[in-house]
Amino acid sequence: MEERQNRDYQGGDRNSDGDDKRRGGPGGRQGGGRYRKRVLDTRNITIDYKNPETLERFISKTGKILPRRMTGATARVQRKIAREIKRARMINLLPFSKR
Repeated sequence: MEERQNRDYQGGDRNSDGDDKRRGGPGGRQGGGRYRKRVLDTRNITIDYKNPETLERFISKTGKILPRRMTGATARVQRKIAREIKRARMINLLPFSKR
């Protein structure tokens, strides 16, 4: 019975089909997907809510705070960036959203 089930099976191994292109997300092994990682040197930057020009580097074109995987900041620095952007938004130095 088991031999018959295996013989009638039409599927196949994932690797034997040759469809490795569909695995791995947009861009495959080479990368280059939807966005490019913008590694910003946060060591020499003074992150302060009174300096909106610096904080705009960490905001997307729609007004969202960029995630760590795009900014390349450490977790501690990313929390500070988010806190300072929110402070600057509250005192109207940065917009909440862009169009």
